[in-house]
Amino acid sequence: MACFLGVASLYSAGTGPKPRILTTITPIFSWASAVAGTNAIVENLLPADVGPHAFQLRPSDLRRIRQADLIVANGLGLEDWLDKAIGSNRGRSKAPRVLRVTEGWNLQLIHRLPILEIDPAAKPTDGHHHHDDDDSTPNPHVWLDPWFARHAVSNLVAAFRAIDPANADSYQARADAYQSRLASLDRDLRESIDRFPSKSIVTYHDAFPYFARRYGLDLVGVVEEVPSVEPSPRYLASLSKVIRARGVRVIFTEPQFDPRLVRQLSKDLGVAFAELDVLETGPLAPSFYEDGMRRNLGTLRAMLAK
Repeated sequence: MACFLGVASLYSAGTGPKPRILTTITPIFSWASAVAGTNAIVENLLPADVGPHAFQLRPSDLRRIRQADLIVANGLGLEDWLDKAIGSNRGRSKAPRVLRVTEGWNLQLIHRLPILEIDPAAKPTDGHHHHDDDDSTPNPHVWLDPWFARHAVSNLVAAFRAIDPANADSYQARADAYQSRLASLDRDLRESIDRFPSKSIVTYHDAFPYFARRYGLDLVGVVEEVPSVEPSPRYLASLSKVIRARGVRVIFTEPQFDPRLVRQLSKDLGVAFAELDVLETGPLAPSFYEDGMRRNLGTLRAMLAK
């Protein structure tokens, strides 16, 4: 995190304006605001009900980017529009500083798209999917792995301590408390999922491979192979064979999308359906991430623990 040390004197006296932190997506806002407390001003670039795939920058957003002391992004190609905005600000007196919370994460743990090769005879993968070496598009949904969330919080507190050393101890204390809660969340997820008699699932999009790998779920397919593109009848027929062959008991949709297709699949195949939240949108609150992950755990328990 040495790149942040050069701006430490801005806030070292503790009497100047609070650092302005601009996050991109709701999970990162949740982590950043939990660590910042009242020592920094944390805002999210995206409205609470707009996901990163649908977001379009406005002139007012460019001003917010210029005014930020630190911009915190996910990376892995999720915020390509941010890179363009930062590029448009080059040459200005105050260049935005950017932390991508994926920095330092083991690249071997990054899934590539697509994950699904429909083969009803294939053995369960327990969330591990194999890809060709030339797959170049990383799956950005790392925040659904609480171990990654802990990594991100470590990156955040290091950056906050660097730009505002006068409040370094306060940031660290809040980060330590939050890390303990994330460890508890991970433990509750693992202990619950380990006891599930059924671990085969189908999700709406390719958003849960990290989560599935972490907790030993068998992610056997997705409904929409390409987001926002209607799956072909041939694809759905193949997916249906996989669902029957693997004994999948539930198909998960997402609250941000129309569930009609999943509802029809559920009816045709005689399997249940329920919502798992990918947490790309939602209330801008420090508790958002923990609340959303525990809500997902409750859904998984209700559908798979029987």
